Amino acid sequence: MVVLGTAQDGGVPQAGCACPCCTTAANDPALQRHPVALGVTLSDGRRLLVEVTKALSEQLWAWGRSEGLAAPVLPDMVALTHLHLGHVQGLGEFGTEVMGRSGVPLLASEGVVAELAHRRLLSPFEAVGLDAVDGVHFVRVPHRDEHGDTHALLFEGASRRLLFLPDHDRWETTLAAHDCSSVREWLGRLEVDVALLDGTFWSGAELPGRDMSRIPHPTVQDTLARLGARAPGDPEVRFTHLNHSNPCLQDGAERQSVLDHGWGFASLGQRWDL
Repeated sequence: MVVLGTAQDGGVPQAGCACPCCTTAANDPALQRHPVALGVTLSDGRRLLVEVTKALSEQLWAWGRSEGLAAPVLPDMVALTHLHLGHVQGLGEFGTEVMGRSGVPLLASEGVVAELAHRRLLSPFEAVGLDAVDGVHFVRVPHRDEHGDTHALLFEGASRRLLFLPDHDRWETTLAAHDCSSVREWLGRLEVDVALLDGTFWSGAELPGRDMSRIPHPTVQDTLARLGARAPGDPEVRFTHLNHSNPCLQDGAERQSVLDHGWGFASLGQRWDL
């Protein structure tokens, strides 16, 4: 499994933004970040792309390079966690105008598939349901489900499990939905060894002039408060899906606080063998 993107839906720099982070990234390719995505090689050798972002071309090339190829990877299957723009923005590129694919198996919920059909984005794909692939489990989570529902993905390998949770509203509702009282309890029930968690915002004061209650995500501060310092036996936790406003994108006190607690951040090209 390889990380193909770590930013919130808009990437870094974000369209129309001239904040210091986006301005710096616009002039330094090394600081640019693709929206969140994963490349997964299944036990039978098939390649599963998780999320289809606006950076599809670059991400497929990055996946190929990570495997020592001189060409982009062509995914055999696609999985989607939910319908928000950054997670589905590249779906059309599988169609006639670009890749010309057809019958690509799509792992997504019935609600997501129905909305994609309504948007006329389903033609290159064949919906196969949530249980079509051994070792890939969909875990329902609450998250601004305006058009369809939202799931985390739990990948189960021969010896380890990885949870991919890029988006949810808040820990209170997610934990309640799974009858758990703490983040550790939930990750323990899922027998998670690696958790890629929603790190969209550091705090609730990042977007002056925006009503943050309309774009809920658990803040990194809240997750740190719930987890505390990493203890023996804890899973590896790495934050992903960082918004361009998140100070953890830069070297500074906020990023160092996460590291000092024993946790970390997902990075482009990072790999795990499960």
